[in-house]
Amino acid sequence: MEAPDEQQARSLSERAFRFRMMGALREARELYLRSLEQWRALGNQRGAAEALQKLGEIEMDFQRAEEAEAYLRESAALWERLGEWESCADCLRKLGRMARGQGRHAAAEAIQRERWRAMELSRLQWEDSARRGEPGR
Repeated sequence: MEAPDEQQARSLSERAFRFRMMGALREARELYLRSLEQWRALGNQRGAAEALQKLGEIEMDFQRAEEAEAYLRESAALWERLGEWESCADCLRKLGRMARGQGRHAAAEAIQRERWRAMELSRLQWEDSARRGEPGR
């Protein structure tokens, strides 16, 4: 791999997004994997979390539940570490839908509780920044 470069990682993610929007999921997947490698090498957790979330969504499109779940769980954990509760809740929503679709109702309920917690933390975060007069997250 070349030396990690933030601009290259961003460019790979943008190209992957365009391929995904055109329905070229295999190409998008490969580009997101390359961008993930760059983000990790750079130590950029936000970039890695975004790439992991997109990879999870693509695996869902391919109906590869095990791979999708692994990517989405890792993404949710990174979003949580970063305090990005809205993005964390989005990953959890997708994980819950997958569990429910597989008939894993107890798992879906547990994930839903995690999601509610993340949504509440997101609301509190927003209220706190509003009180301080900061722009919302």
